[in-house]
Amino acid sequence: MPVDEPSVLIVGAGPSGLVLALILLQCGISVRIIDKQTTYSVGSRGAAIQPRTLELYAILGILSDLLDVGELLRPTLAKYNHGDIDPTTFVKVVDIVEPTPDLPYPNAYYISQVRHEAVLRSHLRKLSCDVELGSELRNLEQFPDRVVAHIERTDSDGNKVEEKAEFRWLVGTDGARSVVRKQIDVEYLGETRAQYIALGDIIIEEGVDPQFWHSWDGSAKSIIFRPSGVNDKSFMFFYTGRSEELSNTTITREELVNDFREITGRQDVKFGSAPWLSNYRPNIRMVDKMQVGRVFLAGDAAHCHSLTGGQGLNSGVHDSFNLGWKLALVHHGRAAQTLLRTYDEERLRVIGYMLRFTTTLHNQSFERLQAGKKMEDSSWDRGGDLQMLGVNYSGSSIILQETSAVAGINNAYSRPVGSGPASVEASFRAPDASGLVAAGSAASPSTTLFSIFNVTTHSVLLFGRDADCSAQISDVIARIPSGIARAVWLLPQGETGAGTSRCELVLEDRTGSAYGGYGTPVEKLTIVIVRPDGVVGAVVPDIDGVERYFANLVRSNL
Repeated sequence: MPVDEPSVLIVGAGPSGLVLALILLQCGISVRIIDKQTTYSVGSRGAAIQPRTLELYAILGILSDLLDVGELLRPTLAKYNHGDIDPTTFVKVVDIVEPTPDLPYPNAYYISQVRHEAVLRSHLRKLSCDVELGSELRNLEQFPDRVVAHIERTDSDGNKVEEKAEFRWLVGTDGARSVVRKQIDVEYLGETRAQYIALGDIIIEEGVDPQFWHSWDGSAKSIIFRPSGVNDKSFMFFYTGRSEELSNTTITREELVNDFREITGRQDVKFGSAPWLSNYRPNIRMVDKMQVGRVFLAGDAAHCHSLTGGQGLNSGVHDSFNLGWKLALVHHGRAAQTLLRTYDEERLRVIGYMLRFTTTLHNQSFERLQAGKKMEDSSWDRGGDLQMLGVNYSGSSIILQETSAVAGINNAYSRPVGSGPASVEASFRAPDASGLVAAGSAASPSTTLFSIFNVTTHSVLLFGRDADCSAQISDVIARIPSGIARAVWLLPQGETGAGTSRCELVLEDRTGSAYGGYGTPVEKLTIVIVRPDGVVGAVVPDIDGVERYFANLVRSNL
């Protein structure tokens, strides 16, 4: 491979590809990201960013910029009868929850995909990486030490230019029609439903309140408007029940407006332009493997589900977080290539559950609409597991999971029954904690665990009182593999951490949120190993557990 050639080619510049590029760049890996489109996508599309994804973006260091272009998702659905201007009923789609130190982002945000991707690209540019538009992967060849990509680029004069380039790794994030997936001959298992839905974005100048979702159902045709925000006149629409002869054609703005007036009996609503219109059929599909040699799949290239539940884009981002740190360790020679097998092992279980979960929601919703029945209020519930805070990798071969209550848990989307909020368990998300200050400092700026976590290294959190644990902690620090992890000693309130110079970061838990949120005792040592994707890899009481976790991870003798 030429020395100046980027190490990883990412094919597809949606959120999954952009996030993976950011993670790899932060890990010191050179990246090239291409997209066959000649212009950036328009339309709101996957706009609900779930709480767990917000946490991952906080760890990546980009959350504040995304929140600046989004709004808290406060969906209350207004339901109407034909001809009524005022709603007949209101349905709360999700409750708004107050933040806590361990859960600072408990509510979903609405961020249109256009703005979402623009923020991600802006952070890529800060790392000297730009999306190459008009560049299409035509085919690829795999070898034991590299991947050869044949790319067709469109130059500034509109001419097609053939290019052959070599990379150590290639990742397909190029959507449901993935060229990468077809090139590595991976099947896309599942079904395409014979349920036709017209959807897109349309401007509503007046007549519909952007504080609410709006629904007209209960007949052969139904329509739903989802606002882009309380200060935005753009609405995404979902329209079912078009006549059979039109079901395979993309709806026009004029057809939408005319059909809306027929369905609702409303003449007072004033429409503007429709920047994005599409014809949609639910695809419920996933691959049976996400890796073939040096080529990987993520996002819609690996799994596709109905629009219900707002899980698709979020799941693709989670794919990238899971793959990114593993690829970085292997690429830098800090772990054996066998580590990459756990990408399949961990993500396929989660995606399989997600598809079953969202398909059940879809059936509850759209089958009633197609039958001309009103949707039950309970069908609109978008809280609970959909927030993705319980997504876990229970049973993973690289997670040190020794508690029988959680080992082998079947539900990949929620915490085991009986676990309280003040506890931390291997395979689940690592909670946040606030009010952490430099040990021994009378007046120090506080920080949070999410600010300390990062996508490049493991964080080894050490809980325990100074006098009880100092000697043990020094031994633990000495055994942490160089370049893979860093130690953070979290002292209880009032402790100074005297004599702990070998620990990279020593913090006082001045508000008690770390000890409370993690459920750890003060009197004895507890070690929580947090992976770069914010997942707890192990909860152990001593140095032996630390050695076993990292030895299994890197396949080497510590």
